Amino acid sequence: MKNRFVRWVIFLLIGVGIAATWDYFVTQKEMSEGVIALSPDDQAQAGTVIKRPSRAKSDDKQAMKSNIGGDFELVDHNGNTVTNADFADTNKMIFFGFTYCPAICPTELSKMSLVLDELGEDVAKTITPVFITVDPERDTTEQLKQYVEQFHPRLVGLGGSQEQIDAVKDSFKVFASKVENEMMDEYMMDHSSFMYLTDHDNKLIALYPSTDTAAEIAEDISKRELKTH
Repeated sequence: MKNRFVRWVIFLLIGVGIAATWDYFVTQKEMSEGVIALSPDDQAQAGTVIKRPSRAKSDDKQAMKSNIGGDFELVDHNGNTVTNADFADTNKMIFFGFTYCPAICPTELSKMSLVLDELGEDVAKTITPVFITVDPERDTTEQLKQYVEQFHPRLVGLGGSQEQIDAVKDSFKVFASKVENEMMDEYMMDHSSFMYLTDHDNKLIALYPSTDTAAEIAEDISKRELKTH
């Protein structure tokens, strides 16, 4: 009886382990394919995407998308005050980051340029690439201008006051937090790293995690019926 009980416990533990491992790989696969954000609170803790559109009801997907994006008022890299109305004739591909970022932001902005190149001129011209800083304390207009010029020629850099940045972060459910360390001369910014595709009304079309390649993003966009005017 004792040996039977021990075997039963061992089989139970193995079963739990297999289930946990399966859930892990399923979650990882969904993360790599996901284009729907978690709630703001969950995103702040997890900073990732775990649901695929095919696994959500149509109404649920639309509700999630309608909560991301919207109106904003910021300052572009030429010092002009702009709102979402200034981009009303174009779709946008948006990335939030900061110019002092050592790796993630340059990588994602370079990827954004590759996406536009892979889409071809006819589709790419319907999309305006946008970089919005989460670090307005250091990312001045001049700093943004020097930074965006290193990437795509049409890339628009947007900054502004802390209040303006906080408002647009809230609209797009962006997580960003200052990280200070006595070993570093400059502070860093811990932030979510999604690429947003929005329509003329600044409403979310798709959300791409950093695990997506330029080819995958371009392929997905090419399958969508983007508004052209």
